[in-house]
Amino acid sequence: MSRRKNNYWAKLSIRGKLLTFFFIIAFFGVIINIYLHNNNYSVMNRFNTHLNNYYDINELLVLTNENQEHLLNFLRSSNENSRIKYIETKAEIEKLIHALHIRLDEGEQYFIVNAIHYSVENYFEQWDDAIEKKIYDNNNYYTYYYNGIQVQAYTQQYIQELLNLSINEGALLYDELSSNSSFNRLLSIMVITLTFILSLIFGGFFSKYLVLPIKKLAKASSHMSKGELNVESIDVQSEDEIKVLADSFNSMSKNIKQLVEDLNEKALIEKELHKETIEKIKMQHLLQEAEFLALQSQINPHFLFNTLNTISRTAMFENANETIKLINALSSIFRFTLRKGGKIISLKEEIDMIEEYIYLQKFRFKDRLKFEIICDIDLDEVKVPFFIIQPLVENAIIHGIEPKIEGGKIWLEILKDKQYIVIKIIDSGVGISRDKLNNIIQKQDVKNTDNIGINNVYKRLQNYYNNQCGFIIKSQEGKGTSITLSFPNDKRGEADV
Repeated sequence: MSRRKNNYWAKLSIRGKLLTFFFIIAFFGVIINIYLHNNNYSVMNRFNTHLNNYYDINELLVLTNENQEHLLNFLRSSNENSRIKYIETKAEIEKLIHALHIRLDEGEQYFIVNAIHYSVENYFEQWDDAIEKKIYDNNNYYTYYYNGIQVQAYTQQYIQELLNLSINEGALLYDELSSNSSFNRLLSIMVITLTFILSLIFGGFFSKYLVLPIKKLAKASSHMSKGELNVESIDVQSEDEIKVLADSFNSMSKNIKQLVEDLNEKALIEKELHKETIEKIKMQHLLQEAEFLALQSQINPHFLFNTLNTISRTAMFENANETIKLINALSSIFRFTLRKGGKIISLKEEIDMIEEYIYLQKFRFKDRLKFEIICDIDLDEVKVPFFIIQPLVENAIIHGIEPKIEGGKIWLEILKDKQYIVIKIIDSGVGISRDKLNNIIQKQDVKNTDNIGINNVYKRLQNYYNNQCGFIIKSQEGKGTSITLSFPNDKRGEADV
């Protein structure tokens, strides 16, 4: 019998073995959980019903007292509000008694609820008559009130007796719940123990028929991966997928020796082909770059100047003087950029170009933009890299003056301090926040387009003056920004930067 079981287990597929184990565990788990759930639900449902009864009985006791107080207030003061509250509490009392009558439908509690029901009807009838007598100024209303009080006293005793019965029942239910909890705990421990034992049994079968053959396959595969192709055949007793895998591995190991040599030869050929492919791609890339540069070199920048000159002459014939000035200023900036781009120029040439740029911006901003140059040195004697001041002035206009509704002023100060030339660009714009200023100073905000021009100027100055230049940014939000450049005066560069 045992041998038959082993043969059946050996022939069973891996999926079948796993499903068998999980089905056994799940079956016991589901059965026990259903039992525990139903048992707990039954006890808790009874306990909750008891709690509801207890709360209703207690509330009934409170309402009867409140009802009496509202009636007495009305009889003493004829307060209409007290009469309304008396009627409301009366309705709530009748509603509670009806609910208790439905739930407490057996045993001693049933008879007590009936007694409460009839006694409440009795004293409510007396009290309603007392209210009617009071309304019609009949001094005999107190007789009805005291008759009702006597009946209500019995009612209070019935309610208190019902409350005591409910408390005793609650104690019994609590003991039952505690006992049920202990039983459930013991049952849970037994289920966990049984599950553990079943897991150990399955683990033994799993290790024998699944894990050990897989370990043999893994060990043989490891030897083959290291180049040890002479591995022993894997023998598996089961008839499942592991058997198929082992047979396939044994068949593969017999043929792999010849395949390795073929693969090595193919790998060498593919490596050579890969190198040739990479070389071809590089050549194509270089060819594309050369073609792009050739096409780019064919663009004639004089076309732009000729077009601007044509527009300028047309504007002159039309007596558009302001348009002529604007076009001429723009032409000067383009011509300066293309002729001097990337070279060392005099500081005067840079300032002249900035004045043309400011003229264009003043036409745009009108009275919102004011500009002043303060200089006490000979600008022709100072040589600087091309385009180091204009980007800073442009930043001051775009990010300082333009966002400010009333506009502002930009000062460009150029002075000599010992062996250094100092250039200050100061604006009365909106300023820079502290966080953004820190990012700019620490060169962390280079991806921000607001900071590209500043970093470009800084890096070109550092390269040209061998890191001997100064670059200081100060700003106060709402008041303005100042940028101070300083560099040696003895630099006589002629090379491109």
